[in-house]
Order: sequence, then structure tokens, then C-alpha cells
Amino acid sequence: MTKMPTDASAPFDQASSARPQAAGSAAAHVSARLKKLLADRSDTAVAQKVAGGAFLFRVGNAGIAFASQILLARWMGENEYGVYVYVWTWVLLLGGVTSLGLASSPQRFIPEYADAGRLALLRGFLLGSRLLSILFATTVTAIGLLGLWLFGDHLANWAVVPLYLALICVPMYVLTDVQDGIARSYNWIDVALAPAYLVRPLLILLLLGILSYAHYEATAVTAMAATIIATWLTAIAQLVMLERRLARKAPAGPRAYDMSGWMKVSLPIFMVEGFYLLLAYTDVLVLSVFVEPHHVGVYYAAVKVMSLVAFVSFSVSAAVAHRFTEYSVTGDRERLEKMVRDAARWTFWPSLFGCAALLALGWPILWLFGAAFTEGYPLLFVIAIGLLARATVGPLERLLNMLGQQNICAAVYGGAFLLNLCLAFALIPHFGVMGAAMATSATLTIESVILFIVTRRRLGLGALPWGRGPGGAPRPEHLTSDAVTDAVALPFGAGLGGAGALPAADDDAPLVELLDADGMEARLPEWRALVARSLEPNPFCEPDFALAAMRRCGPLSKTRFVAAWAADEHGDHRLVALAAVEPRLAPAPFTLWSSTHWGFFGALGLPLLDRDRPVEAADALFRGLAASGHRLFQFRFLPEGGPTAAALRSTLATSGRAMARVDHHARALLETELTAEAYLTQSLSAKKLKELRRQFRRLSDEAPASYVESRGADAADAFDRFVELEASGWKGERRSALRDNPEQLAFVREMLLARALTGGARVLELRVGERTIACGLILISGGRAWFYKVAYDEGFARCSPGVQLTLELTRRMIEDPEIRSVDSTSVANHPMIDHIWRERLVVADWVVATRPGPATIHLAAAVRAERLRDQAHVALRKLYHRVKGTSR
Repeated sequence: MTKMPTDASAPFDQASSARPQAAGSAAAHVSARLKKLLADRSDTAVAQKVAGGAFLFRVGNAGIAFASQILLARWMGENEYGVYVYVWTWVLLLGGVTSLGLASSPQRFIPEYADAGRLALLRGFLLGSRLLSILFATTVTAIGLLGLWLFGDHLANWAVVPLYLALICVPMYVLTDVQDGIARSYNWIDVALAPAYLVRPLLILLLLGILSYAHYEATAVTAMAATIIATWLTAIAQLVMLERRLARKAPAGPRAYDMSGWMKVSLPIFMVEGFYLLLAYTDVLVLSVFVEPHHVGVYYAAVKVMSLVAFVSFSVSAAVAHRFTEYSVTGDRERLEKMVRDAARWTFWPSLFGCAALLALGWPILWLFGAAFTEGYPLLFVIAIGLLARATVGPLERLLNMLGQQNICAAVYGGAFLLNLCLAFALIPHFGVMGAAMATSATLTIESVILFIVTRRRLGLGALPWGRGPGGAPRPEHLTSDAVTDAVALPFGAGLGGAGALPAADDDAPLVELLDADGMEARLPEWRALVARSLEPNPFCEPDFALAAMRRCGPLSKTRFVAAWAADEHGDHRLVALAAVEPRLAPAPFTLWSSTHWGFFGALGLPLLDRDRPVEAADALFRGLAASGHRLFQFRFLPEGGPTAAALRSTLATSGRAMARVDHHARALLETELTAEAYLTQSLSAKKLKELRRQFRRLSDEAPASYVESRGADAADAFDRFVELEASGWKGERRSALRDNPEQLAFVREMLLARALTGGARVLELRVGERTIACGLILISGGRAWFYKVAYDEGFARCSPGVQLTLELTRRMIEDPEIRSVDSTSVANHPMIDHIWRERLVVADWVVATRPGPATIHLAAAVRAERLRDQAHVALRKLYHRVKGTSR
């Protein structure tokens, strides 16, 4: 992809000559750029259009909401407006928390199920999430109605009827919220945002106009009646639109439900969102207990005026949140630090100018609500203090959530809510509406200070808008801020004189190098020699895979290799250990390097250890890392039952190094002594096999069905057919197929064809006549195989082409005397292959201390951080694909 020049001086160098033409060409230039953007279907363009659409909806909603509040206040007067504000706040609060987090969890489960082909669970979630949320919201509504009936006499008369009406809104409000989350997961921004943010407020105003024309009294009861109608109509209309689109994404079929799994993910989200909502609405609810509705309306109008400043924070957060994720994932510390500093500046200075403008114009703006609302003008100055305090630190809550610190962020929100509640009850009885403003402003100020301190201590990040940010500990020389600009070979063991220099033969100290693609290519003979004598094979750590990945696929270019050398019996240095690694973002004391999983293109983080001396090789790796100042190292996706894990355990035990297991899961594995037919009959049953044979015969109704296996040079054409087949299905629809990602396509093509020419890869196809309807890519190394990728023609789904291909692969792998086992490389609990391949490969994440000694606080903190990172990892992945427009 060709990039435009980024030299900031270029426009100014040509300013004098270009100015006469600029006016005439500006409109044409803007028009051409707009047309190009609309026609562009690349990932970046899709992300820009999705983000831009969401932003425009928010801007439109902000304008409509502000105008509608003015019209409502004018129409009802400050007293009835205060009643309406009070009951509508209850709708917002109950509607936000009674979804149980199911409004956000679709962005986790929908892409996961769609990506794994788990359509039954996908259909079940699409229906079950809405039913669960409506059931709980209806239960809460029923309890609320019962409570009003039993205890309504203890409430003020003005509140009872509006509260009854408000509760009736809650179930449909929740349904709209959950359907918003579902639509966002498919990047249907219009279905997600238009009903709640545009249609509902406009419909409320329209209905109020009709009721006013029909001479209905201008009261909170009338306004809530209009709100009920608008809420129910928009929810039902959204339901109809969503169902029509979902029919194309999840055709009718059997449903499966994983209620416990859904709630395990949704409830933590519910806790975070609940604290946030409680913090947002505490002031209004507590104020309503102590003052008359008139004062509530005045206070709410003042808050609404100053909330225009908060739109700056929202806009900056929306613009930079995905950058926090991107720079965190790639380990680009310098750009992350700069983005945090910039975000603070972008938030504070516009907020400062906005506050100044609103304070200057606040009196006439409040007058628009009604003459009585101008008494809230002094509140603006107090509210501004909290908003400016919050703007001073920038969107740190987004930073914490994006970098896996959502638990501490939720704790801060929870503490802020309790503080706000206490301050509100302490101040409002004495100072009225000014007390509510003081409580909220003080809470925002303290919350901002705490967020800043937590971010500094946990991440080493955070900057004031007039400062440079934390200096932090000096970054090790071997680890630059941008891995792309690292030197060809970056030594970080003692005794290495240069990138290409190995230590003298009489130097017995182990050497560890950190090498990029060029550095590894310079070590290619030693690399291939270690592959040949490695304790366990790992195709994702071999030259054909790794060099293609690092050079062809942009995000993977940041991967590095840790290479450990040790002296052999002749005194020469020999490569004894090798691991592909990626830096994990952490504060300086907890710097962590982790064996990589190649951004979901490789399924193992298994290091290569010299089988002649594996314990010595592992010890050399740890000693070199320790000498470089790295206290911790993480092995990701390490098979726990293999000889490599045993060698690592032995090294750790004999040297006294501490180790902690972070996570583990089991995936399908093919490893048996049975014949192919005996194995399949045992796995699937004779009845199921009979049905699958019948389906296979049906494939031959149009043309003969056959299997074709391509090796060597023939794999090139077979791979091209795989690419077209994958693009014809749901991945092509979502722009996540290889064909739609040129870098990924170039990488996989180069890798597969290079391996095929040496016997390290095969392509298996199921054909009907000359048409390929299922295709799988298989990697081979050291007597083992990896079922790397599979695609099938969805038009033949009734005959299970993917299952048919897997059965044939099973037969061929079992009958191949050179293959001992086949790794499915699938996720845990895969709905298809787990029922065919019954053995399991347990892979785990280990964090190990590179220095001998008991477990330290660094190890405990790193393990905790990794577990938190894992909890957020899926959500971050979904966010990434959602921004890319792939809906994975």
C-alpha cells in the first residue's frame, strides 16, 4: 500500500505558490477524497467509516438531546421538568444495570462463535441474550411496581404515577440496549445507534407536540406517557430490522445455550457499568430526596449545559482508545507514551476553553430553559471544577481498560460512587443544589487524582497536559521503543561485541541474542541445524514460517527471536535454544518477554531445545535472560505433557528457579494406534459414520466426489483454490479472509509453498467434479502434523463438506507411517473436531523467574497481570476486529 508523504513542512514549503489554486481545487479535492473513501473497502477505510458513523450519531444525539431538554423545560416548567428528570434518571439507571452486562458481551461472544463456526451457540446467544435481559428487566419492573403499590404512600404524591410509568419503560429500554450491542458486533451502526440516539428522542418530541396540540396538560405524567410509547415503538422497530439482517448472518437452525458461560463474562462487565451509572446519577437521585422538583430541574439544566464540555472527553476517548490497544499489543512503548500525553492535551485545553465559553454564556443558555432556570448559573462554576479536573488527566479509564487493568478501574469507580454518595448525603441537606454540585465536583477531582496515581504506578504512564509525562526507569539498550527500528542483531547477553560477532571460543558464559528477521537469516545454518536436532518440533519456530511472517505481515514484523548459545565439547559456540518472542507491555520493574503465538497465525509458543542437552539449553536461555536484566519470561501455549516441558521443569527444579502457571486449555489431538476405521467408529459411532457416508454419496449427485492431496509445486494452485474458497464464505463477507488482507496472504503463501517444496506442507481438497468444496492446509515437521487452516463451500453445508474433509484427513494421517500425531490447532471445545479427534493436547502459559531463588513479588505481580490480561484479551481482540470491520 502506497503511503502519502508525512513531512509536515511540505505544505508550508509550497504555500506561496499553491495558495492561488487552493481555493479552486479544495472542493474538488474534498469531493474526490470522499468518493475514494466511500468506494474503499479496505480494513482502514471500513474502520474509518464505522467510527465516523458512530461519531456522527453521537453528535446528532447531543444536539437533539440538548434541544429536547430545552423544549421540555419550556413546555413543562421547572417543577414538572424536575419530576420528569427524576423519573427518567431511574429509567436510565435501571435500564443500564438490568441488562446484566449483556449489552456489551455480544462483542465478545458473537465474533467468537462466528469465527469458530459454532452456529448453534451463535443462534442461542442471539436469542438467549435478549430473553435473559428482558426476563431480568421485567422481574425488576414487577418488583418495582409491587414496591410502589406497597409503599407508595411513603413517597411524595408527585413521584408515584411518573415512577409507575418509568418502570414500564425499563424492559424495552433494556432490549434496545442489548440489541445495540448485537448490532455493533456486526458493524451495523445504523441499527445500533439510530433507534436510541436519534429516533427515540425525536419521537418523544413529536408525541409531546401531538399531546400538547390535543390540549393534554404539560406534566411529567404526560411526558412519561410519550416516552413509554416512543421507547416501545423504537425497540420493536429495531427488533424487526435486526431480525431481518440476522437472518442472513445466522440462518435458522438448532440453538445451543451456555447461560453460565455467558454470565461469567457479562457479570464483571455489569459490575463496571453499574458503578459507572451509579456514579453518574447519584447526585440527581439523592438531590430528589431533599429538595423540591423545581430545584432538581434547575440543577439538571445546569448539568446539561456543562455536559457539553464532557463531549470533548468522549470524542478524544473514541479517537484514541483503539490506539492504546494497538500500541500495547505491538509493544510500541514510545508511541503509547506520546499518545497518552497527546490525549491529555487534546482533552484539557479544549475543555478549558469550552468551560470558559460556557461560563461566559451560561446565563443566557440557562434562560433558554426558562427564566427560573437562571438561578442555577452559580452551579456552573462549581461543576466546571470537576470537569476540568477530569479533563486534566485525559481518558485514563480507557487506557486502564485497554491495557488489562479493568479490575482496578472498576474498583476506582466503585470507590468514587461510595464517596459521591457520602458527600451527597453530607452536603445536600445543608447546601441544597450547591451541595450536589460540590459533591460531584469533589468526587470527580479525587477520582481523577486516583486514576492518575494508579496509571503511573501500574503502567508507568499518564501525563499532565502541560508536562512531559513520567520519565520512568531507563529503557534497556537492547529494547528500543519501536521494535521495527531495532538493529539487525540486538545482543543482550554479556560478552557480545557486535551484531555479527560471537564470543571467543574460550568464553564459557552462555550468550543470548535478541534477533530480528535479518539477524536470524544471518544465523540460518545454525537455525536449521537446531531444528533438525530439536527436542520437539515446532513449525512456527522454523525459518520457512518465521521469516515469511516477520517480513510479509506488518504486525508480526515486531516479533524477535531469543537465541541461546553454549560452548560445546570442542569449545565452539553452538545454538542450543531458540524461542520466538514478543514484548509484553508492563512497568519497568515487571518487564516481561513472552514466547509469541504469531498473532493467531501460530498455535505454539514451544521453544526449540537441543535434544542432546535440553536441560543445559534451557539453563543457558534462563542465564542469558537474567544477565540481560530480564527477571521473568513467559512460555505461551506450551504443551505440558511433552519432553520440552519436562526439560524446563527439570531445569527449574535443579536450579531453584520459581515458576507459576498462568492459564491452560486442552484442544483436540489425533494420536492413536487404531486403524482409521476403528478409530472413527469409536469416535463417531457406526450410525453417525453411516449418515456421513450417505451425505458423501449425495455430493456425487451432480458430479463425482473425490479427494486430491497436493504436495510440492502442485500446492501452489491448490492454495489459490483455498484462498478463493475461503473468500466465498462468511470470512469473505466480513473482509477477514486471506484474499482481503494482502499482507497475510503474502505471508501464508510464501510460508506454505516454501514448506511444500521440502515436504513440510500439504493441501487436501474435497472436489465435486472440478469444483473444490472443502480445502485444508496441513503443516508437517518432525513426524508430526498440524491442521492449520480449513475452508468449505457453504452451499454444500447440508452434506457437511468440512466434516468430510476432516474424516479423510484423519484416515490419511493414521495410515501415514511418518506421522505420529496431528494437532488440530483449534480452540478448546471446538464443536466439530472435538467430536472426531478424542485425544487432547493440554497447552499452558508459564511465567518463570530467570534467576534462582524463591518466588518474588515480581513473579506474583506478573502472574496477576497476565491473568488480568487474559481476561481482557478476548474483549480486546473483538474490539480490534470490530474496528477492522471483520466481526470475528
